[in-house]
Amino acid sequence: MLVALTGGLGCGKSAVLKLFHDLGIKTISADQIVHELLKDESVKKRLKTMFGGQIFKKDGQIDRKRLAEIVFSSPDDKRRLEALLHPMVYERIIKEHEKAPDDIMVAEIPLLFETKSEKLFDKVITVYTPDEIAAARLKGRGMTIDEIDARLKSQLPVKEKVEKADFVIDNSGSLEETKEQVRSILESLKRLREPQKDE
Repeated sequence: MLVALTGGLGCGKSAVLKLFHDLGIKTISADQIVHELLKDESVKKRLKTMFGGQIFKKDGQIDRKRLAEIVFSSPDDKRRLEALLHPMVYERIIKEHEKAPDDIMVAEIPLLFETKSEKLFDKVITVYTPDEIAAARLKGRGMTIDEIDARLKSQLPVKEKVEKADFVIDNSGSLEETKEQVRSILESLKRLREPQKDE
């Protein structure tokens, strides 16, 4: 069973992914895959053609902050970047899941609904927190209000992601409260998986 984990910016998706991992579930992160892709020489070459040398550091690696500044200030550039990276990200996730298709695997995908990719997954979990809590977390990571606004404008409102999800985790309380929701959803996923194994 392939499960997508998504949510709003600053809602704590990565923390929830870790909770699934700690419970023995196989997990994968789209952001981590992108990190790896940005180190791939063929990807770097294509990005250089798209955006020029301005996106590279002196050591030849991609300057992720600079690249983010460019794409979040230009919808066209953002689309071009996504058209390059997203198919590779989903291909990697599906290949990883195919290694053990009967097992539950949770994939953290921030832009799941924005890329209209929810149909690739058996179930979708949305992580939710109120806007003020999410904004405080993002500021704590060093993001400016302008950076937060630019990124929020590029995503679906978290309330819409909640409406589209099969399961919702409210991550505005304590870690233990979030853990309890993760355990409950995991039990539900295991129950849903059982008939498929018996067929």
